[in-house]
Amino acid sequence: MFQLLAGLLAFFYSVIPNYAVAIALLTLTVMLVLSPLTLKSTRSMLAMQKLQPEMKALQVKHKGGDRQKLNEEMMALYKEHKVNPVAGCLPMVLQMPVFLVMYRVIRGLTQITHGRVNPKYIDQKTDLYRALVSSGGKMKSFGIDLAQSASKVHGFGKALPYFVIVALVVFTQYLQTRQTMARNTKAATTQQQMLLKVMPGFFGLISLSIPAAVNVYFLVSALFRVSQTAAMYRFDPALSAHAKKHAGEIEAKAVDVEEPKGRNGRGSAGGAKTDPKRPGGVKGGNGSKPDGLPRGQAKTGGNGRRPPPRPPQKRRSKKGR
Repeated sequence: MFQLLAGLLAFFYSVIPNYAVAIALLTLTVMLVLSPLTLKSTRSMLAMQKLQPEMKALQVKHKGGDRQKLNEEMMALYKEHKVNPVAGCLPMVLQMPVFLVMYRVIRGLTQITHGRVNPKYIDQKTDLYRALVSSGGKMKSFGIDLAQSASKVHGFGKALPYFVIVALVVFTQYLQTRQTMARNTKAATTQQQMLLKVMPGFFGLISLSIPAAVNVYFLVSALFRVSQTAAMYRFDPALSAHAKKHAGEIEAKAVDVEEPKGRNGRGSAGGAKTDPKRPGGVKGGNGSKPDGLPRGQAKTGGNGRRPPPRPPQKRRSKKGR
């Protein structure tokens, strides 16, 4: 793994002699290799979401009962619907070894022994090896040394670019977390939701002490995953149908909240709106009177004719009462 990633980095550096660009190309290669697993994990998360009602029913059935029996029925449910609950976390699990190897590779490429640079894991005939030796173990790219970390660079002006990279890593992790939560709020458990919320802060903490070259890997990989997920939900038939259904549920909830409620708890019939100036506080949606008739139109009898006006009643005087 060390020699494979270092060899790929050396190859990309020979094509484009820029450390940041070479690391970005290496990251894209790794993410493309993991793309089938990412698609599979996303579909697995959707399948888990569809099983949530049945899973909750099993939990209620065995609440306070036999835990082993609950696990057996859960496994039988997964097997019946061909769902693997671990598949949703598989891409992240596979990326952790890549992150550790990348960290060690960057350290090995820039290590100094006996006052001399001795890059590890790559052939001495490569352009990357010669560039590292000639620069004294520095990975200068866009004016900063990618071999250094934000916590080890002193001075506001010098450290600012490193902290900007850390901030971008945290922001892209937040975007990825928000995107995941928006698509799978029903499937995610409380523990998974908490994990997704703390992940950006976790990456921010570790980004302060690792080389900026590894942060470039984090940044590019997060941007790739955000773009990949958006593309999958747009072009994949199964995921696209789920996204439209999810958007329809959100729109229906918004309409239900905005619609005025009547006395029976339902929406007002005929689009009726409340009118504080009228008795009862309701007027028709077409500007009608409270009795439901348009303005200027009186009630008619059964034969379509207007009823005769009532004779005026004489007011009784106070003395006659």
